[in-house]
Amino acid sequence: MNFWDGLGARTKLVGAAAAIEQPRTVVRIVTGALWFSVVSAAITAILFFWFDEPTVGWASVLLSSAYLAAWVWFAATGSILGVGVIVIVTSTMDITFTHVAMGGYANSGAYLMWSITLVLVASLVFPSHVTVSLAAFYTVIAVAMGLLEQTLHGGRPAPDPLLPALLFPVVLVGSMGLLALIFISVLERLAMERERAEGLLLNVLPAEVAAELKESGSTTAQGFDAVSVLFADIVGFTPMSASMEPEAMVAQLNDVFTYFDELAEHHGVEKIRTIGDNYMVASGVPVPRKDHAQALAEMAVDMLAYAESGPLSFRIGINSGPVVAGVIGTRKFQYDIWGDTVNTASRMESHGEPGRIQISDATYELIKDDFPTTPRGSIEVKGKGTLITHWLNPTSEPAGSVIS
Repeated sequence: MNFWDGLGARTKLVGAAAAIEQPRTVVRIVTGALWFSVVSAAITAILFFWFDEPTVGWASVLLSSAYLAAWVWFAATGSILGVGVIVIVTSTMDITFTHVAMGGYANSGAYLMWSITLVLVASLVFPSHVTVSLAAFYTVIAVAMGLLEQTLHGGRPAPDPLLPALLFPVVLVGSMGLLALIFISVLERLAMERERAEGLLLNVLPAEVAAELKESGSTTAQGFDAVSVLFADIVGFTPMSASMEPEAMVAQLNDVFTYFDELAEHHGVEKIRTIGDNYMVASGVPVPRKDHAQALAEMAVDMLAYAESGPLSFRIGINSGPVVAGVIGTRKFQYDIWGDTVNTASRMESHGEPGRIQISDATYELIKDDFPTTPRGSIEVKGKGTLITHWLNPTSEPAGSVIS
């Protein structure tokens, strides 16, 4: 582990910085801000010495040293809270002293503007009420210094006019640079977190449903007249898993269903869910398509081809018809479909045979001109009575069904 990884590992996230969640990002922000401040304070010290203001020059040297000490503290302890205390206390003392010693806003080049960046630093490190209190404190100081401007201005000889003229852009650019450094780092991290959250959401919900959920906070159930539903089950998996180590069982299921997920994406169909060793996928939701049955038949053929290359055997069943689809629950969202079409598809699988694809008569009517089939005849299905079913025969691979 290198130095930066080690520092990230021991960094203690507090305040608003905890929302960033990535210690490496916090390390980058703290390190960049401190070294930027070291350089900025050193530049102001040079200006003060150059224009024969040694008292405030040494104050800037001490401030630059304090920032350097804060970074050493951070590198040793990983405590951003400690860094915040050091920075806020020393900076407040320095900017107040410099403002007074230089004789107010006009003579100091509005040196008190550094307090703006201190409030931002405080918001990252301290609780919100501390930040608000600090902002109120700096507001009182700014108003008091404004009221005392004439007194401070007349209490000392005027500095070289070029000094405040140079200090103002140094303070302004330094403040903006530090603000930009912090904001850009935070916004980059937030953008990454948003992309990750959206990616996770799209792994759970179809893109169209996810978009509706993000826009309105809820989704509306929809009815679809023409959908095909497929169920696949690993034959004999329950007794087989009893003799397997749990890790091996999970790994095997993961391999199988990961490949099925790739097939679903390839064929443009929607994975609905997995329950144990049962895999459910639908075609024609949430976006209707005319070839819903053909797409699912192609996937079924590819699933059996996969099974033939390994030790597992599958029963696969397909049915077509109307369904209702939508998101259920308010936590752990799940896109699901309901209706008699789904129940019959499940029966096509459970009343099928290992290594075969059983399709209902409704699906047969949709794909009979595109795929070779064999009539199975009438079968008795629990809860459905007598149904006419067919076998889908994968004697030839449909064009374009191989994952590249």
